[in-house]
Amino acid sequence: MSSIESPSAGQGRLMPSGQRRLRLYVTMGQRLLRDSLLFQILLHDEVELVGESETGVATLDRLKTATPSVLLIEENLQDNDGLTIAEHALAVNPSLSVLLISDTPVSSGRMAIYLEAGIKAVVSKDQPVQELIKTLFYIRNGQVYVGNWQQEPAPAAMLAYQALSGREREVAQLMANRLPVRDIAGRLGVSCKTVHSYKDRIFVKLGFERLPELILFMQRHQHGAAE
Repeated sequence: MSSIESPSAGQGRLMPSGQRRLRLYVTMGQRLLRDSLLFQILLHDEVELVGESETGVATLDRLKTATPSVLLIEENLQDNDGLTIAEHALAVNPSLSVLLISDTPVSSGRMAIYLEAGIKAVVSKDQPVQELIKTLFYIRNGQVYVGNWQQEPAPAAMLAYQALSGREREVAQLMANRLPVRDIAGRLGVSCKTVHSYKDRIFVKLGFERLPELILFMQRHQHGAAE
C-alpha cells in the first residue's frame, strides 16, 4: 500500500499548492472529544469546517446543505452506527470521502465490509491526532487508506500470493486498483473471458470470496508481497 504522504514543514501546509480545500463534517457524540480534535485539525488553514453533529440523523439532515468533501464519523453513535450513516450519506453523495473512527479493533472481515460500503479509511481512537489528520488529507481525493490493524498478513494468504504467477499478480494488483474487467483486458491485451479466468484462479488460490478482501490484502501488504 502506498504510504501516507508526509506533510510539509509547518502545521498549516499539508495540502500541496493547487489542491482543493478540505471541507470537513464531523460526527462525534462526545462534545469534549470533538472539540479537542477540532482544535488540532483547524490549525491547518486548508481545512474548512462545514458542519458538526452528535447523532446520525442530524448528520444526514445537515449533509444536504453542508456539501463536505470529507465526513469524519464515529462508529458508535447515540442513535445509530457510523457504517449505516456513512452508507446513506454515500448514496446521496458518492464523491464523499468517509473516515470512520473505531474504538475497538477491526477484523479483516469487518474492514472488508467497510471498504465494500465505500468508506475510504478506518482509524483507531488510540491513533495520534497528527496521524489522523494526515489520513484526512490522504483520502481527500478519494484514495483508500487502511491502518495497520494487523501487523502481519495471514501466513496462508501470504504464501498463496507468493505462489501466484507473475501475470496473476499483475491481474490481482489491477483488480485491487478497482479497474473494470474490460479495462484490465485492454491493458493486458487479452479477452474479458481470460481476465475472469484469472480472477477466479486468484480468488481460489488466496481463499477470498469477495473483491474487498483482495483490495484489503493488497492495500496492506503489496510492498511486502512483491518482495
